Amino acid sequence: MTRRGTLPPALLLLLLAAALVATTTTVSGQGRPVTDSGAETPPTPSSFTPKDSFLIDCGGTAPVTADGKSYKTDAQANHLLSANDAIRVAADDKADVPSPLYATARVFKEEAVYSFPLTVPGWHFIRIYLFPIKGGDVDLASATFSVVTDDNVLLHSFTPENKPVMKEFVINATENHLALKFQPLKGSAAFVNAIEVVNAPDELITDSALAVAPLGEITGLVHDAYQVLYRINVGGPAIGPANDTLGRQWETDAAYVQTKEAVKDVSVPTSTIKFPDGTSRLVAPTLVYASAAKMADADVGSPTFNLTWKVDVDPSFSYLVRLFFADIVSKATNDLYFDVYISGRKAVSGLDLSTVTGGELAAPYYKDFVVNSSSLEGADGKGKLSVQVGPMGQDTGRIDALLNGMEVLKMSNSVGSLDGEFGVDGRKADDGSGGRKAVAAVGFAMMFGAFAGLGAMVVKWYKRPQDWERRESFSSWLLPIHTGQSFTASGKGGLAEWGMQWKRKGLIEKIMDPKLAGTVNPESLAKFAETAEKCLAEFGSDRISMGDVLWNLEYALQLQDANPPEGAQQDGEDGAAASGGGGGAVVPAASASGGGVPDASTTAAGELFQQLADMKGR
Repeated sequence: MTRRGTLPPALLLLLLAAALVATTTTVSGQGRPVTDSGAETPPTPSSFTPKDSFLIDCGGTAPVTADGKSYKTDAQANHLLSANDAIRVAADDKADVPSPLYATARVFKEEAVYSFPLTVPGWHFIRIYLFPIKGGDVDLASATFSVVTDDNVLLHSFTPENKPVMKEFVINATENHLALKFQPLKGSAAFVNAIEVVNAPDELITDSALAVAPLGEITGLVHDAYQVLYRINVGGPAIGPANDTLGRQWETDAAYVQTKEAVKDVSVPTSTIKFPDGTSRLVAPTLVYASAAKMADADVGSPTFNLTWKVDVDPSFSYLVRLFFADIVSKATNDLYFDVYISGRKAVSGLDLSTVTGGELAAPYYKDFVVNSSSLEGADGKGKLSVQVGPMGQDTGRIDALLNGMEVLKMSNSVGSLDGEFGVDGRKADDGSGGRKAVAAVGFAMMFGAFAGLGAMVVKWYKRPQDWERRESFSSWLLPIHTGQSFTASGKGGLAEWGMQWKRKGLIEKIMDPKLAGTVNPESLAKFAETAEKCLAEFGSDRISMGDVLWNLEYALQLQDANPPEGAQQDGEDGAAASGGGGGAVVPAASASGGGVPDASTTAAGELFQQLADMKGR
């Protein structure tokens, strides 16, 4: 519900842009892409037919169908294999195997290579099925081997447990072929029960995400390889490959949710979920968005706890965490605001799903985060990665929080390895992150100071004289917040047109808060002004989408952080962190300072925004 009075469109747009930047945790949406011109993209397809699809039942002698997929026999795929061994094993008829895919295996005592010709470059799933069945003369339970591609180590000195396992990887193929090499340890053997190599849509993984520590955008993700560790349908049932858009498996969150009595599972019919134009239908199936976990006692008293999920991870690697949301609990837009924490650090503040999805309820949205090893919890070589959602702690509407799904993917290290510290070529990993580049966000204090002027404009709007409409322009009493002198910005555009005139003259810096003079990167300021100008275009078709607004503002932050003018003070990472406890963790109080710049404008900004928070519309 909206608790504010009506503002002029130009002022509202400028304020929105400023507020989004000021939080430093803008929620740019991978879930709502736009075209270069700013127009929303057309509807995306609801199904995907891969051009590369290799499904092999290794060691099998008859065609197998499992989870809606048809697999070729070992003989039918033999042309893809280069091996000196021809050892095949099959499980006993009485063996307890969960799928026919695990009933046979191909065994190698020397290096063997599967070579897959690819029709299209880009993202490809590699799924390797492994179960040490008993059969033949080779003890598969004691086998030790590695699995690599030309560029990436997928498994290093792997020894199977006595249970079926599927190892899933996502790699970005840049050549017209993919080699999958099985390398047994000397004196041991390698084996595989089944293999899948299937291409995926380009939008599966984009090049950028939000780094958690320090907080800021990180790019270069398309140069990494990934191992899928967890794919969880939060609050809903398991989803099999037959019901997934890309043939994936989703498990329930029962093994990962903390303090279960604090969580309530909710669901709606899949027909309730509405995909706005431009929102990908392939990144997750509709079933993921149609269920969620919310606060169990959100309607009782004033709950101050977070919903928490924890998963085990290797602390020597970084992780791509993708969270899925759809507001299936609210009855009105702009009524649910909540915070998101990753490994105890605030990643998103005041997430309003109806805003980021273009004013829709029950509309899919997802957000990617990168968590580096230093942010992981745990000791004794065992890492814990936590995800938390909790109420914002302010009077912003209903007190609740929700999460619909999540994926956790291990990211390759600097030498392209997903298992161990050495690459395919023997190089040792360093402490870097490969081709990824992180840009820290500018702190709370600087941003509040930078946009205190806009906050003051709104305060003055609410305190406007009753006869303001009879004056030549509201600008005549609104603008003196910086100049100290009243003037009239006459004409059709008023304040907005006045500001754009200064931009077109190349003198936008002349109208910014003088307290900030010399502290803002000119390129960053230019990007901000350019965004405001596009928001104010006369015709709706020429205005950029909310997704582009958010993206441009994040980019402005990057420019400022990458090359701040001499003397400009920067803030480090967001100090706010969620409690490390489970579902009973107390939500930290919101803070408007990111490092305490001892500046009067910072204090004034805090007071102004507090006035905004408490203000009622006329």
